[in-house]
Amino acid sequence: MPPTALNHRHHTRSPRSVEAANEAIRQYVAGRRSWSKAELAELDRLRAIWHAARTAGRR
Repeated sequence: MPPTALNHRHHTRSPRSVEAANEAIRQYVAGRRSWSKAELAELDRLRAIWHAARTAGRR
């Protein structure tokens, strides 16, 4: 499965970015029951983007 379109550089500065990251994660995990190593790595990447967006929103 290819990586999602969510890019770390463009989603780290606003509450809307947090919402975009949340939505990307929701869409990525929807309906999944098992995960490959590559899919887990992509989920970790999306979570890192979400975390960076949340942290940037607190500054």
